[in-house]
Amino acid sequence: RRRGRRGGEEEEEDVDPAGDVLLSRTERGEGGSSGNANGGIGNSRSSSRSSSASSLARASGDLERMAGIPAAGLRVKEKYRASYWRQVAMLWQRMSRNVRRHPFLILLHFVATGAAAVSIGAVFFDAGRDTGGIQNRMGSLFFVLLYLTLMSLSSLPVWREDRLLFLRERASGAYGTDAYFTSMVCFDIFILRVLPPVFFTVITYPMVGLHHSSEDPMATVWCLVWFTVVVVLTNVAASALCMAIGIVTPSNAVANVCGLLVLLVSVLCGGFLLNRQGDTATSTNPVVGWLTSLSFVNYAYEALLINEFLGAGTFHFTPKFYDSSGKSQTGLSVDVTGREVLQFFSFGDNRETMVGDLSSLCALALAYLTLAYVLLKASVRRSGVSD
Repeated sequence: RRRGRRGGEEEEEDVDPAGDVLLSRTERGEGGSSGNANGGIGNSRSSSRSSSASSLARASGDLERMAGIPAAGLRVKEKYRASYWRQVAMLWQRMSRNVRRHPFLILLHFVATGAAAVSIGAVFFDAGRDTGGIQNRMGSLFFVLLYLTLMSLSSLPVWREDRLLFLRERASGAYGTDAYFTSMVCFDIFILRVLPPVFFTVITYPMVGLHHSSEDPMATVWCLVWFTVVVVLTNVAASALCMAIGIVTPSNAVANVCGLLVLLVSVLCGGFLLNRQGDTATSTNPVVGWLTSLSFVNYAYEALLINEFLGAGTFHFTPKFYDSSGKSQTGLSVDVTGREVLQFFSFGDNRETMVGDLSSLCALALAYLTLAYVLLKASVRRSGVSD
């Protein structure tokens, strides 16, 4: 405490250890008439202290909001949620940036597909119309499907590579599972499943000498279009099947084994390696028939053969005969139409069958995509992330 005199009056003040004046006696309203006079000053100071406390409270509230802590009694504004298409567009842009930063996989697909297209064209170059030419045409079409089917194995790890990132961002509400699935499927299909098969149309088709007609150029154009549609749908179906397998398997190693096994079974029942005629024990086996009906390669291969041979003019069966000494003798030459070639190997011989094959191919691709979507949703729920 400190004593002093002001205007003939004795005055006491409270002082803290540092020497700062806390509150004078006259301010506390002690002492006669001066207390009434100073009462107004005390009220004024009290009002000032209330105002300071209010400012402090507001500052504290601002700090809490900056720290992400909602003040009591305040309604927190709901997080902004982008539209479905906005989410898809943003995810597509991020995938495009990742591809530009790491373009090796895309370049590998295009370079490998271009090299394969040139190689197939060189091996089966200018297939003729005799028995050997018929076999070469059928073999080249099957190898195109085989190559595209095996290349779809690159879709196995697409969900596993960014799984942790997806679950974390999904849990934070950055985007929905539907938008993520749509962007991933569309990006994979457009970049890896549509553009590479076009190489086989541009390179392999003219080199092998597949269905073309100098008399009817429009027929050649339509055959090119249908050829492209079939190989693209085959690639999409195989990729969708691999996506579904990649989601349900616990690791990339297991996914590779399971995916390769399923694709090889589909290729085995694809119509080229297995006799389709109904007079053999294998073709009448119900298990084989069931696997054949589920093979997307089977529908794609038949559609390509119909597109190639139906209305393609005359072909020649030229069997060769050998005498007892092993010398080749001049064989017969039997002229047949493309429809008769298809009938001989027990394939469809009309456009209606081709349309049915395309419909089945589309249905299988959609079924595989739906299965992958359901499995992805189940995987998200199993991870404890609310959808």
